[in-house]
Amino acid sequence: MRRIIFAAMVFALICLSFANTRVVSPIVSSVVPHAAPAHADGGALFGVGECSKLTQETPRSDECDAEIAANPLPELVHPVDYDETRDGKGHPRSVMLPEAGLPFPIAWQKRPWYFSDAPGVLPAADDWTNARLIGHYAMYYAYAVVEADHALWYLIGPGEWMKDEFVSVLQIPERPEQVSGPWVAIDVTQQTLVAFIDDTPVYATLVSTGYWILTDTGLFQVYARTLSTTMSGPPGANPPEYILPATPWVQFFNHDEALHGAYYHNYFGMKRSHGCVNLAPGDAEWVWNFFDQTADQWHPSGTDTFFVDHPEKAPWVLVYESPDVPVEPTW
Repeated sequence: MRRIIFAAMVFALICLSFANTRVVSPIVSSVVPHAAPAHADGGALFGVGECSKLTQETPRSDECDAEIAANPLPELVHPVDYDETRDGKGHPRSVMLPEAGLPFPIAWQKRPWYFSDAPGVLPAADDWTNARLIGHYAMYYAYAVVEADHALWYLIGPGEWMKDEFVSVLQIPERPEQVSGPWVAIDVTQQTLVAFIDDTPVYATLVSTGYWILTDTGLFQVYARTLSTTMSGPPGANPPEYILPATPWVQFFNHDEALHGAYYHNYFGMKRSHGCVNLAPGDAEWVWNFFDQTADQWHPSGTDTFFVDHPEKAPWVLVYESPDVPVEPTW
């Protein structure tokens, strides 16, 4: 038992800020390629139907308004409620994805901001009102995307455009050939996580991946996990610059990179960590339990051991960079 506890402490010390010596995880392979969609000259870079015809010069049409009215974002199930004791500052933002699919990409407002009437144009001086303010973590469809002033602008409602720096758009990657069962995909471009069973996406949430040190892209498998541990760092700091006790639901998948709960911030949708994948604690617990569905195949000893018993059978973790322009949903 002392050996198990010591191993957990060693890994925890290096997770948020990488150590010079890396522990090699057993399964690593190349990233799945993702082709960017074709761009429509002078028009929307993405869109379905009438909304795809909008441009910076023609940012609204009756036909697109009608299409939006006919396709409102449905009431999605939020599987994790906020719990102050468990979550601290980290508010879960997860949703269950309907099996039938969705007609447009869903998106989160990762920072409060005001929508504009056209791409690349700020509201008039007297129009910065609460009626235009989209709140933190509001959800909506991205009906179309137009590039203006070296930025992407998303159509989130009739004549309502939001700059990309305030938006995380959910993209659905293809399943890598060798992957089956429960697995997750982490998009470091949009800062999202999608949970799959085989080809079917079932759950999505926001994450924070590496900012100080980038999270590695690739295809990995969980090889160690612990319910809770203390994390501190960065390496070489004496005393440490931060000490984070009781970091929960920790699942290592690549050297010292892990999925884990982060109760100490609420900046999900933005890069923030030293390489790990931060989730709100409630979302980290959901992913832990999701992987536990098949734990008898790869970790029958459960929480009694730190290292997974059969890492070659453990759940897969895909970390990838999506195209800047979202792809039409395909499930």
